[in-house]
Amino acid sequence: MMTIKATIFLDGSFWVGLFERTDKKGYSAARKIFGGEPSDAEVYEFILNHYDELKFGTAQEFELVIKRMNPKRLQREIRREMEKVKENSRPSTHAQDYMRLELEKNKLEKKRLSKKEKEERLKEQFLLKQEKRKKKHRGH
Repeated sequence: MMTIKATIFLDGSFWVGLFERTDKKGYSAARKIFGGEPSDAEVYEFILNHYDELKFGTAQEFELVIKRMNPKRLQREIRREMEKVKENSRPSTHAQDYMRLELEKNKLEKKRLSKKEKEERLKEQFLLKQEKRKKKHRGH
């Protein structure tokens, strides 16, 4: 069974769609920037026709644990969380944490690839220099 949750919100000056998917493999999320405020019909049309173009990250294990808590303690926890939210601009959700982790992972992967390409380019330049030096010193 797969569940999909779509959240549309204003992020700065653009409207962003956050699509969360939970299935047997785990939890994954994807973002789509709409630009202007999309109507319900536009969102529905996007889901019907372009859902397969969304790039979901790797699935993470996700288990919902519900712990019973003393009602007064629960109220105190809620008050503390609300104070944190007031200090920060917006609360961090599981989807935002997931997207942040995916971004970090992609950043590290790109860094690793660019480092490898740079090393290959430097090695190629070194070999060209060596060839050029050998051509200059032929038979003297």
